[in-house]
Amino acid sequence: MNIDLVPYHAQPGLLPFPKRWATMPWRDSRPLPPESLQDSWQTLLQKALPPNKRLLYLHIPFCATHCTFCGFYQNPLQSDSTARYTDYLLRELSMEANSPLLQGGPIHAVYFGGGTPSALSAQQLHCIISELRKTLPLAPDCEITVEGRIFNFDDERIDACLEAGANRFSVGVQTFNTRIRQRMGRKADRDQAICFLTNLANRDRAAVVCDLMFGLPHQTPETWHEDLAIVRQLPLDGVDLYALNLLPTTPLAKSVENNRIELPTLAQQCDFYCSGADSLAQAGWHQLSNSHWARTTRERNLYNLLIKQGADCLALGSGAGGSLQGHAYMQHRSLDNYYRLIDSGQKPLMMMTQASGEHPWRAKLQSGIEIGRLDLSELVANPYPLMPLVAQWHQNNLLKDNSFCLRLTDSGRFWASNMMQALQQLIPSLITTENHS
Repeated sequence: MNIDLVPYHAQPGLLPFPKRWATMPWRDSRPLPPESLQDSWQTLLQKALPPNKRLLYLHIPFCATHCTFCGFYQNPLQSDSTARYTDYLLRELSMEANSPLLQGGPIHAVYFGGGTPSALSAQQLHCIISELRKTLPLAPDCEITVEGRIFNFDDERIDACLEAGANRFSVGVQTFNTRIRQRMGRKADRDQAICFLTNLANRDRAAVVCDLMFGLPHQTPETWHEDLAIVRQLPLDGVDLYALNLLPTTPLAKSVENNRIELPTLAQQCDFYCSGADSLAQAGWHQLSNSHWARTTRERNLYNLLIKQGADCLALGSGAGGSLQGHAYMQHRSLDNYYRLIDSGQKPLMMMTQASGEHPWRAKLQSGIEIGRLDLSELVANPYPLMPLVAQWHQNNLLKDNSFCLRLTDSGRFWASNMMQALQQLIPSLITTENHS
């Protein structure tokens, strides 16, 4: 068969693609009518889903400050806000904890995201984690991650998390450079960040990972290499390297739009990523996914890897999102709506979509690209029509060789979302042809 592969070709030179494509939702997912959301959820609750890896995401939608780059900011942290929220979060859990859906199989990873989970008090953190362990079928080796910021993540909160059963901390450092940190709205300086991570890791009771971000304003190769050097010297279990995702609603995006701030170019971002990957490889770190590296065997990055493999994800909290056997759902970001629906005994759903049919190749595509190795013959019976594109990508240094099994280079991993989008659009036509032959 003939497929037009030219729109997906990489260009020679520093920029194989003009921009990084965002990972888009599947086109055949349809939104359910608002009036049917509660009935649809109740139907799901009463089902024991087919065997699959299962995750739980909890959203804590409060921040003490609004970092200039962040598009996830929802609510300012106030003295009484977390107590009320914790109460409602536990009520939401109790409404469905005994259902066939939640009790239908082991939960392999729990992730407290935000927002800022460490904005909760020590007692609130302990109470939520303990209640999860008491009421839900967490796997014996369940990864329980608490995201946190250095500011106000004190010993009392850390002890409460550990005593309740948390076994992984993810700390959003972004950069150790004090000047850049302050301009982004971060309060702790370089030395405070280093001291915090050192003390947390030296407890030796949980995996400790930190995030570094590249593409930040005022970031240079020198400041980036210094960040990487600090990470290599710290007793961390893992590190994440993320490109700045400039969302249009953020204060930073408005500053860029008004020409008050200049960001590194896309080619410079690719250099940052590749130099980071090389630096960690030279130091003996193991790359778990496109953005995650492990220094020790304690770091598994389980939640993030299983999400890309198509695991079912349960969601609790305002602004949380989940996915269950072709259904994807998002909960109300508005606290007023979240509280109102729980008061009425309903799941605080804002929206839900449903995919038409089952497409097992999609999870294989996403997970393969994420770990940098994808066997096309596992997705389609005849991958030969894609081989000219594979050869073209290999020629432009996105792939290590020219074969059915795609092995991404560091540059390829930076541009992974573009390659995945291309295959997402091309593979359905191959499958349709195979089904009709």
